[in-house]
Order: sequence, then structure tokens, then C-alpha cells
Amino acid sequence: MTRGDRWILLLALVLTGVGLVMVYSSSSFTAFVRRGDENYFLRQQVLRTILGLGVLWAAARWLGPRVLRKAAPWALGFACALLVVVIVMGHMSNGATRWLRLGMMSLQPTDLARIAAVLFLAWWLDRRPVADHGFLRGLLPPLAILGLVAGLILKQPNLSSAALLFATGFVMLFLSGAPLRYLAAPIAGGVGAVALALVTHPYMMRRVQTFADFVTGRLDVRDAGFQLNQSLIAIGSGGLAGRGLGAGMQKLLFLPEAHTDFIFSILAEELGFIGTTALLVVVGLFLWRGMRVAARCSEPFACLVAGGLTVQIGLYALANVAVATGIAPTTGLPLPFVSYGGSALLVNLAAAGILYRISALNGDHEALRRQRWSREGE
Repeated sequence: MTRGDRWILLLALVLTGVGLVMVYSSSSFTAFVRRGDENYFLRQQVLRTILGLGVLWAAARWLGPRVLRKAAPWALGFACALLVVVIVMGHMSNGATRWLRLGMMSLQPTDLARIAAVLFLAWWLDRRPVADHGFLRGLLPPLAILGLVAGLILKQPNLSSAALLFATGFVMLFLSGAPLRYLAAPIAGGVGAVALALVTHPYMMRRVQTFADFVTGRLDVRDAGFQLNQSLIAIGSGGLAGRGLGAGMQKLLFLPEAHTDFIFSILAEELGFIGTTALLVVVGLFLWRGMRVAARCSEPFACLVAGGLTVQIGLYALANVAVATGIAPTTGLPLPFVSYGGSALLVNLAAAGILYRISALNGDHEALRRQRWSREGE
């Protein structure tokens, strides 16, 4: 425990602290108007943060590679069972069935599934490396299982999370040493799945159309483009130093989901370019330390777990910022550690704990990175 990379814990805690401040700032007015208590969302987030810190400590203390390797297939089976349950009897909100009610709290099984998928893929690729077992026996089976998990997530429907799950799997295949010619299969499969989802889910196609309208300058700010337009107003009005913490205007019921999916926009409005740059630097440092852990692992399983978890957090952060700034179609993905939410925060803090635990077992040399490129040169 004492040999781990403490920067990982520090950076995760900094982001979580920023999240607490911004959740209160972005949600207090909405909470007062809709629930009569300006501290409602802050109180919920504080409770989740306390629970998350317990999860972080437990993961850093006990979830080493040996435990994770044994638990990987069971964790994925449990996550898939929860995905089935949420489809059958989950709570619906904003047209999607993604939550299970657990008393006063709710659970989003997708968040458990995405970390379980990383563990399972690392477990499989460690036992049956693609470079040794070929396409049919090494690559196709884990891709089929990954497709099953993504299909259950799509059923909610949740295209963005399913797409990022495939993207994470692609990076893990690359890190495992899979021949580059084999990686065309997951790319083609992912593109086909996205196209099918757009055709069968009209609301997803409308979001893509809204994005296309924004790119071509034909965004209808009174209809489908309202949320994106309000987000851009918030970001643009922040300027260099922002309006000041708590002084934002778009959170006053102008920007929907201000404390969840679009919390980055409120942060940009209140803290400006300087604040958003500082936030992105902290996120970037966390991702660097995470990939540094992966590069220094002395065993493939730990390397793939660390790399997969780090890449997954990075993809979620990239997607959230891209949506808020109009670079990508609107999705329901949170900003890791910062956005309001329970399941995502717990999973991300657990990932940070696992990264710390793995880093404590590493040496000082980048063993796996040299092995990866040496295989490419053979």
C-alpha cells in the first residue's frame, strides 16, 4: 500500500472535490425550485462521495491482480444479470430505462458492466493471447462476449456507453499485442452496430442530425438544438476568468442537465478558460499516471486492467467535453469524478483504487511497453 503511486489518489480526490463544489454551484437553484431544498443534490453527492471513498480504500487495499483475475468472469456474469434485470424492471427516465431503484438510491448497471468488461477482457487476453491463438480462437470469442454486453446496454437504450465499451476493448486488444490486421474486425463491428442503432432508434438519429445542423450552421436553437445552444452560451460567456464561482446564469433553468451531463459548461461559465484548462490538466495528469502504471506492469493481466481502466475514464472525459462544446452529438455521459451521480462516481473511484493497488506491485521499468513493441517487430 505504501509503495503505490499516490498521485493517482491525489488527482482522483482533487477531481472529486471539484465535482462537489460544481455540483452545488450548478444544482442549488434547480434543487430549490423543484425540491424546495437548495442543498438536495449536494447532500446526495456528499453521501455518495463518502461511500466512494470507502470503495476507493477497499479497492486500494484488497483488489490486487490475483483477486481481480479470479473475480473477472464472475463479475461480468453478475453485471450482465443486472443489465437484464434493468431492461425488465428498471426505472425509466428521459425515455431510457437505465436505473435500478435501491431504496433511497439508484444503481446504473452499465457502470458496473463497463468495469467488469475491462476485467473480463484482461482475464481472457492474459489466458489466450491473440498473437498466440489467432483470430478465431483468440479474438473472436471475447469480441462476441463484448458484443453481448454492448447489446444489453443498447437495449436500454444507451448507444454512447456501448460505443465507448467497444472503443475501450479495441485499445486493450492493441495493448495485448494483437496483430494490427486483426483490429479491423472490431472497428467494422463497432461501425455496423452504431449504424444499426441509429436506424432502429429515431431519437439517436435526431441527435446526430442536430449535430450535423450545428456543423453546417443550421442549428434550430428553439427545438432539438436548444440544449447545445445553451451549453455554448455558457462556455462562451465565461471568457478568460469566468463570471465567478456561483455567478453563472445558464444554470438558472436555461441549460438542462446542468449538474450532470453539462457540468463542464457551467464550470466554463463560472471559472472561464483558466478554470477549464486547469481541470483538463488534472484529468490529463490522471490519465498519464494511469498509463504509466500500465507501462510498468510486470504481468500482462495487470497491464491490461490498468490500461483499460485508464483509457475508459479518458474516453468518458473526452466524450463529455466534446458533447458540451458541440464537437460530438449529445449523449448522456458524465464527466468522470465531477458530474452528479452515484454509480459512475463509485466505479471511477474504485478504478482509481485498483490503479493504485497495481502501481504498488510494479517495478521502476516499463517492461510491458518494450514487450509490446518487440512483438510488433518480430
